[in-house]
Amino acid sequence: MNLQENIQRIRQMMGLLTEEEQNDLIPYGIIEFPSKDKILVGDMHQTPLNLPKEWVEKIVTVANSEGYYGEGIGLEHNAAVTESNFYNLLNSKMDKGSWDTKLIESGEVPKDKEYVFLYALFSNVKQNHRLEKLLDNVDEGDTIFDVLLKTIPDWSADMGKFNLGERELKKFLEEISEGNHNFIKMSEQEATEENLSNFLNIGEQLQWPETKENPNLWRQYPHKAGKFARTATTIRDQFLINAAPGVYFVGAGHLKDIVEMPEGKKLGLKLIGGSKI
Repeated sequence: MNLQENIQRIRQMMGLLTEEEQNDLIPYGIIEFPSKDKILVGDMHQTPLNLPKEWVEKIVTVANSEGYYGEGIGLEHNAAVTESNFYNLLNSKMDKGSWDTKLIESGEVPKDKEYVFLYALFSNVKQNHRLEKLLDNVDEGDTIFDVLLKTIPDWSADMGKFNLGERELKKFLEEISEGNHNFIKMSEQEATEENLSNFLNIGEQLQWPETKENPNLWRQYPHKAGKFARTATTIRDQFLINAAPGVYFVGAGHLKDIVEMPEGKKLGLKLIGGSKI
């Protein structure tokens, strides 16, 4: 930490920061609901949060009284939270697990939209060690499709609750195929490390594209895989808006979407900070 950062941190501890300076210390955003008993905290999963004292106190108060939730499988692998400057203040008994699980169990996902939760195959591939986990399930003679089919509960965002199978997997792979990228044909390849790695890399690059000139290109969803993921994201965003009181740790991109959604605007939701989203 350089001298300027040290000075800013001291000023923060003394409560001397301006509102603008406070917001700069919340790079991945926060949304506080008008009821004050519900907070969405943006994170980048692997970058530890170091939030201002004011927000640490608010988050801890709500989390320890109403409960707190992680994304995906929960907070188990989310270093943004577990290595934050407030995690040790959270009551472990109030950890409610995954808000994604709550969504799946809520019955709010339309039956004809359940298969869109297969989008998670290409989300956070490296962080979730997807290649290694798929390789652990390869039997002799398996194609990529074979491995994906038998591991759906391990990587799909519904975590096996929807009983998605061969029909849904084919539909997913067909709908994200475009141009020279035919995911059905790619899935017919032998499930070698090279083929699986290539399959996952192509899917991730199409679903979440970025360039040096435009690191947020993914927000435009230029490819079919991205549009597919967008459908699932919208369902998840709507759930977060309507969810019960508590603290929800959320991938930062959700927060920008939520404040722009009609439901978010109706509630008057505002994004606090978020300079690095």
